Amino acid sequence: MQYSETYPTSTTLKSKIEKRQINTILLGGEGFHDINGRPTCSVGLWVHDSNGQNYIMTAGHCCLQSPRNAQGFVDLYQLGWYSPPTYRYIGQYEYYSRTPYDFGLIRQIGTNVTLSAMINNLDISHPNPYAVLFIGDTKMVTSVGASICKSGRITHVTCGEVLELDVVELFRNLDNLTEISWEMIDTNIISIAGDSGGTVFTYSTIPPYVSVVGTVIGGNDYTTVFLPLSVSFRDSRLVYNLNLSVIVFPPH
Repeated sequence: MQYSETYPTSTTLKSKIEKRQINTILLGGEGFHDINGRPTCSVGLWVHDSNGQNYIMTAGHCCLQSPRNAQGFVDLYQLGWYSPPTYRYIGQYEYYSRTPYDFGLIRQIGTNVTLSAMINNLDISHPNPYAVLFIGDTKMVTSVGASICKSGRITHVTCGEVLELDVVELFRNLDNLTEISWEMIDTNIISIAGDSGGTVFTYSTIPPYVSVVGTVIGGNDYTTVFLPLSVSFRDSRLVYNLNLSVIVFPPH
């Protein structure tokens, strides 16, 4: 099992105030809903561009059936694991694509939800010692057999191992046309519809810190595919001219 550092320019938070705002912060692995209260996808990484604009990274197929606002984007709101629709506004789903890379960004506009470099790990049905996990850095998966986990709105935190690198998948869009997603990684992690966009990570040697490696794209009871961060960052730079960096938790 091998991992390599890939993003040394990640930004470190300067305050731990979010620890005291647990009731209103947005955690990786939680969910979104649209203006109609319809659940969409899961929360990925908190990232920002070179101008300091904050975004939430998620999957690119999340809001195909959601209504658009006057600007042509989908407004999204916080949806916790054990919560009904909150209508706590996060922002609009502004950058997204499904092919060749399934990738999306939500621009933060709302002010009543605090973004965080933490991942939800509070599963009532499977108690564990850490209610949240802290994003300490980012890494790149480089080998089959590597241990891997994800946090998503439906199946919460599940773990497994990498089965295959550089995966290409075919799927049908809403017009029943075949499209292709490239450069994903296949695992035997469990995830289902609604987990897409969630944070994929590996555990650090110093828990509860983790290293994030990608974003959930799809899965079922036997497998999960995710898009590596290196591909998401490259795509956002080439297609949208956004130079993104990941917000990480203060050093441990």
